[in-house]
This record gives sequence, C-alpha cells and structure tokens, in this order.
Amino acid sequence: MSVNRNFAPHSQETIQRKKPPACDSCKARRVLCHPTRDRTPCPRCLEKGIRCTTTPVARGRPPKSNLGVVPPRVPRVRSGPTMASAISLGEVKARPSDSVSASVSDSASTSSSSLDFSGHPELTPELVYHLFECFTHLSHHHHPMFCGDVLRKSLASVSWNIHRIPPQLRVLAHCVLALSASISFNNAIIGPGSTPASLVDRSVFTRGADLRDYGVRRTPTYRLLCAEALRLASKTDILLEPTEVNAISCFLLQLLDNEKPSRPYSVAYLSHVRSLCGSWDEDTVSQNATIWTGFLVMEVVHSILRRQPILVSYYDQLLITGREPLSLHHLFLSLQTAVQGLKDRGIIPLTATRPYLFHITRLARELYENITGDFPRRNPLDEGSVTEFISSLKYLRSIHSLIFQEDKPDPAGASFVSSTHKPARNLSLRSCAYIMTLSHAALVIALHRELVHRASILSTHASGTPSNNWAAERLNQWGHQVREIADITVLDVARALRSMPSLPQVAHGHRGVVVAWAEFCLDEADAAGSLSPERATAVETISEALKLIGYSWPIPTGLVERLDAYIDMRRPSLPALLEDPIFFDLFPAALDNDWVMMFTAAR
Repeated sequence: MSVNRNFAPHSQETIQRKKPPACDSCKARRVLCHPTRDRTPCPRCLEKGIRCTTTPVARGRPPKSNLGVVPPRVPRVRSGPTMASAISLGEVKARPSDSVSASVSDSASTSSSSLDFSGHPELTPELVYHLFECFTHLSHHHHPMFCGDVLRKSLASVSWNIHRIPPQLRVLAHCVLALSASISFNNAIIGPGSTPASLVDRSVFTRGADLRDYGVRRTPTYRLLCAEALRLASKTDILLEPTEVNAISCFLLQLLDNEKPSRPYSVAYLSHVRSLCGSWDEDTVSQNATIWTGFLVMEVVHSILRRQPILVSYYDQLLITGREPLSLHHLFLSLQTAVQGLKDRGIIPLTATRPYLFHITRLARELYENITGDFPRRNPLDEGSVTEFISSLKYLRSIHSLIFQEDKPDPAGASFVSSTHKPARNLSLRSCAYIMTLSHAALVIALHRELVHRASILSTHASGTPSNNWAAERLNQWGHQVREIADITVLDVARALRSMPSLPQVAHGHRGVVVAWAEFCLDEADAAGSLSPERATAVETISEALKLIGYSWPIPTGLVERLDAYIDMRRPSLPALLEDPIFFDLFPAALDNDWVMMFTAAR
C-alpha cells in the first residue's frame, strides 16, 4: 500500500500559509481584511491613509478551565474587608512591575489628595464580569467608538483575567471597571453593610429614597480603581496613537480624571476623533450624526459649568456630525409647520433633537468665547453678545415648549410626555425631553452665574461715574431677563428629573447641572427668606434627585439639608407630586436602557 509521504510537509505548509489576523480598523468596521506578512499596511488602510495596527488576541485553551465560563449571576461577597481595605492592609497579590504611586482627585473635596497605590487590586474574574455587566447601564456604553464586543471577547478568551489582555485593551477595561464601580451593588465595591440585591431592587431604588450612604461608602474603592486606570494609561501610548480603542479610553479617562485644568485626556480624545473620522464616508457620518451630537453636548456641558474652554470647534461639529442645521429662527418656524401638519406628533421631538443639540454646542462655545471666558472677563461685557445669547435662550425655550406642547410648566406635573405612548416610544420621548431640558438649563445657569459675578465686581469698584452707572443699569436689565428665564427653567428641570429615563443619565451626565440649580435655588431662598409654593415643589424634586444621585457620588456637604430645611417651611402647603409607575425603574433593563434609540428612531 502506498503511503502519502507528502502529508506532513503539506500540513506544515498549510499552517505556514494561515492568514494573519485582521487589523484593528477592518475588525472595528467588520469588513474583510487582507493583511500582509511584511508588516506593511493592508490595502484598505493604505487606501484611506490611516495607520494600520493589529492588536494581538490571546488564543488557545485557558490555563484554568474552571474559570472558562463565569456564571451570569455574580455571587454576593461575604462581609469582610473591602477591596480598598484589603489594599491598605497589603492583602493583595503585588507584582513588582505594578508598584507605583498614583494621585487621584477627590470629587467630594475642593483640593486634590494623593494616594499610594501599591500593587494591583485583586480583581477576580467574577468581579470583572459583574462590573462589565454594570457598564451596560451607563450611556457611555453606547458611544459610537466603544468596541464592547471586542473587549468582551478578549476578556472571555482569557477567562476574564483582566491582566492577561493586551495593554491598550487593558487600559480600556480598567476604565470600564472604574466607571462601573460608581453603580455597582457588589460588597467588594460598596463595602460592608447593607447593599441592594440588584439594580432593580425596588426596596432600595424607589422615589424619595436617600441613597447617599452608598456613594460615600464606595468612594475609596472607586478612587483606587480610577488611580489604577490612570496609572496603566500613563504606561501606554494611548495619548499618541489614534485608534478607536485609545479614543474611547481617553473619553472615559477624562471622566475619571476631570480635575486637571489642562484636561489632557479630553484634548487627546477629540484629537483622536478628528484623526479617525477623516476617513469616514458620508453614510457613516449620517448614521451616527445624532448620537455624536449628544456626546459632544456632554463634553461642552461639563466645560461651561466649570468655565473651561470649549474644546469642540465649529469645524469638529461639521466634520463629526455632518452639515449645519437650520438656524434657531428657521428651526422654530419649520417645527411650527410640522406640528400643525403631522398627525403623529410624537415623531417631532425625535427629529428635532439633533439640530437642537447642535445649537447647544454652538452656543456653549460662543458663551465662553464672548462672555464667560478669561479673555472676555478682562473687558466690559459685550452688549451685542449678551443680547444675542439671551435671544437664543428664548428661542431654545420656545422650541422646547412647542415640541412638548406646554404653554406654562406645571411644577407638580409628572413629566413632559404622556404615559399613554408605548413603552419604547415613551422612553424615547422622555429621553428627548430630559437631554434638551438639562442642556438648555446648563446654558442658563452659566450665564446667570457670570452676570452675578460681574455685578459683584461692579458694586465693589463702583465710582459713581456716568459710564459706571450706565453699565450697572444695563447689567441689572440683563440680570432681570435671565432671572425670568431661570424661574421657568428651574421648573423645567424639576419636571425633567421627575421623568428621567434612568438614574445613571442624571448621575453621570448632568450631576453638575442638578447641583448648580440646587445652589441657585438656595441663593434665591436665602435672599428672599423663604420659597414660594411653586418653587418649593421644584426644590423638593431637586432634593430627591440629589439623594438618588448620592448612590454613585458624594453630594456636597450640607446641600440637601439646606434644601430640605426650606421645604419643611412649606411642607403643609405643598401639592402632592404626581407619580406614574412607569418612572419607578431607575435602572431599566439593559436592552430597555438604550437611551440613544431616540436618535436612531429619528432616521
């Protein structure tokens, strides 16, 4: 019998000719890649003129087969030392390469504190899996550049041992874990004591609940996880190498390290996005235009509340989100026509969200460059800029009122939208109302703060000259107009909070806005000595929202107590808040928590 002696060489030749793995760009776009063996760019990357990189993925059987599948239900951790206390006691497995010191800012304090982070926290596969699942409840999970499937497959291939994945993916994974720690209900994160059974535990997550203790208890562990993510980022080239993995890592790192005035990760994030989106085709831009508009608004809202430069340029808006929409005036007229002609009026908020948010970003940039920035503060207020900005705020309020058909806000109303819609449509409309209201409110409070600041300076250096008297009179007129807008806006904020789509949207997207309006209400109440019944109802809602936000973050000391003191003065005369069971789910199921479906529904 003849023997095929060419079998072994033929097998070796087959193995040698195995196709190399696809590059990161082709893998992210899910297109066929034609990789080369000589480390030259693949044809697609060469044609687009982008850097062709390939992140190695661990293959083969994991060394510990018993960890191959992590149970969907994460076992509860017994009472005992938390991750933070274990680290401080040296009860972690230290590796020499990971022993460094990292500094992280304490969001509950005005000054930064330095932490000694020796060794890597012992993140068990079960805890990593749990935190990764928690991340699906955050809006950041829906970022267009977040490669969730790639990260999940990479972690699953190494049995969720986070230290075994490639360096740049490891940075992203640690960013995900750190941010997820802000909503985790695991004892290893929150610490000893009572914890929710899950994110849908109705005995804990209910309206009126005071969850601030959870935020205080989780802070030490959260800060350590942030420090580790920042430490790993400093050891890689994520600031220099523009890839989608590095871009989304920088996006998350800016949230973990948001106290530095230079904001290196914000700068790198937008720089990477500019570099990457230059190769997008028109269909890709159009498909994600509204989602990107929402994330750009998140960036600028954070900046204007801190009076920081707006890093998103007008060119960025056009490059990332497409063509410029109608002006505010023409947008209002077109929506007015649509309201009169369309039978299904529920589609109007979905189609108006993108142009509305585009103008929010534009106005935030104009506000800093012409009114609140460091350079404008060196000079007298530009009357034309202030007048035009106030006019734009009124247009935004008119568009909002037109879309949601409310001539006068009802402080005790449950929401901007009716609960008669189907659940999916109702969630979309609530999301539209929420993000449009809170982003507009951020502009109003930023302008109000600047006018108050200018008035205090003018009163301190008043010389009684005709020019100073005229400037004080004009400033008083602008302040009166903005206060009128603010009086309406605070009621809108309260209604938006009562119909918030999910707790993470408030706690992680607009916490600063809620705190700013709480401080505004206190300043007004301190000046007047009490609250009107209408304002007291809104303040009660804001106070309840802060108590819920406290599940994730520490709330400024004494803020809630001061609000409640004024509420108690009006307690007998307060109307009962309308409640709808549909609003009780503060953590909707992951599939129902896709807040960006309000964007995709408009296409």
